[in-house]
Amino acid sequence: PQPGTPESAGRVSAPEQKRLRRKVTWLPAAAALVAVGGIVFPGYGGSGTAYASWTATPSAVAARDLEAVTQACRAQLVGFTHGPAFDAASIPVALAERRGDFVAVLFHQDNPETSASCVATNPPGSTDVENLGAGVGGSSGPAMTAPAGRITQSGISQFGNQPPASFTDGAVGANVVGVTIHAGDHVVMATVKNGRYAAWWPGKAFADGPQQPSGEGGPEPILTYDVTLADGTIITNVNPARPE
Repeated sequence: PQPGTPESAGRVSAPEQKRLRRKVTWLPAAAALVAVGGIVFPGYGGSGTAYASWTATPSAVAARDLEAVTQACRAQLVGFTHGPAFDAASIPVALAERRGDFVAVLFHQDNPETSASCVATNPPGSTDVENLGAGVGGSSGPAMTAPAGRITQSGISQFGNQPPASFTDGAVGANVVGVTIHAGDHVVMATVKNGRYAAWWPGKAFADGPQQPSGEGGPEPILTYDVTLADGTIITNVNPARPE
């Protein structure tokens, strides 16, 4: 695959959606990962009503629900064989969040930096895990440490249309206790835990039109970030730190 593009692109047929895996190209250690594609988010792409239970503010995931989704995610991630090596069975869970009937799980290792994400339908109190979408991104080197009061920007993914779904994550620096992501009309409160933040939303992460150069190459994100510090101070339009 070409840098900055998904390994598999284009709409998939309904029978394929249940086992869809999304894979994004790996970049050198000094490059930020940015991916965009036309892959349908499993079970959702094509109908805005499918996201009706989504919430801009996340909530905690009950232990039983998290166990069910995590097991399903690890089983899906076994099929990812590109990029720096990671063990799907043991890569640590960095954080998890619930947004309505959806549970997202972020797995992360620092060296080589690897972020693996899953989003699945899992109604509260149920062991049913359906429409699971999984992705992996990272670099060939160690994770960058976020400066105090700032964040880093790891992967940004956008999949499907009508509407698309997007996911992003990164590291938080000392004193950062909250991250708010502005993505067009969406204002999304990220989950912050274990030194990282992550969020997903039913909407765009990139501008419409032809792909435009951005940073190390790729499409132009429409995201802006606010951070909340431990003393309650909110800093708006914070530029994510990137490797020099």
